[in-house]
Amino acid sequence: MEKKSVKVTSDDKKRIDVFLREASGLSRSQIKHIMDNGNVFLNGKITGSPGYKLKRGDFIEYLEELPKKIELIKQDIPLNIIYEDENLMIINKQAGLVVHPAPGHSDGTLVNALVGRHINEEDYEGTSSRIGIVHRLDRDTSGLMIIARNGEAHHKLAALFKKKEIVKIYRCIVHGRVEQVGHINTHILRDANNRLKYTAKYSGGKEAYTIFEPEEIFSNTTLLKVRILTGRTHQIRVHMNYIKNEVAGDPVYGNKSKDNDLARCLGYDIKSREDLLPRQMLHASRLEFENPFDGKKMSFEAELPDDMKRVLSLLRARAR
Repeated sequence: MEKKSVKVTSDDKKRIDVFLREASGLSRSQIKHIMDNGNVFLNGKITGSPGYKLKRGDFIEYLEELPKKIELIKQDIPLNIIYEDENLMIINKQAGLVVHPAPGHSDGTLVNALVGRHINEEDYEGTSSRIGIVHRLDRDTSGLMIIARNGEAHHKLAALFKKKEIVKIYRCIVHGRVEQVGHINTHILRDANNRLKYTAKYSGGKEAYTIFEPEEIFSNTTLLKVRILTGRTHQIRVHMNYIKNEVAGDPVYGNKSKDNDLARCLGYDIKSREDLLPRQMLHASRLEFENPFDGKKMSFEAELPDDMKRVLSLLRARAR
């Protein structure tokens, strides 16, 4: 990828995404794609703020990384379907399942499991590697997801998410004692030093709001119930890292020293830590929303998966 650059020479105070569209010839979706992937730099620093108003002298660099078209392959991947009708599905996604094809994961994803079996591509306008997907869970986060089975359902469900009319409740095992209900309200943006990570700041990026309450408190570990009012990438993991109550087992935002201490506390040696904590201990446990087609209230719950149950069982036994 060739890095291109352009300097602002006028006082028009255009938004950076508008300016880049005019200067580069890229479409709005392409600009959003390269910005979301940390490939736009303003005066030498990564920027993820499309609405930033430019001033004379600003220097913009960008990598013209365009999304590759991926041919969707129908694959027989088992899904735990909680509910389905002609418009939508609710699944309990297993940890380890990538949601949609992307560089490095061209198949073996949730979309590959859906296409041709649960969703017909002709029910959507055009083709997309994200057919059916209206929200995401990280690969190693388990739990409930809403799937749109046609283009109309996708539009209606996406509108519910945008209006924050879908209640999403997660449960996670975090380090430290969290003894009170709390909330975190920051902005989340790409980490300037590592474009694969995100960080919480008080400006830049996108606003993120998280509410949490303790469900079970152990000596130095807590089972939290978490509600997110915004749906930012890695939001819970970033916010738990921000308050130093990292999600146990998180390989990106976690704390290996604390993971090791927890493993030892529960009878595992450091070499066996990943047997106890094979992934981040985070599960999307509850969804509530009104069906956009008939207005009926829908509520779904998924119990904790076995790996999280095992950790909690050991914590409870030790507490006794």
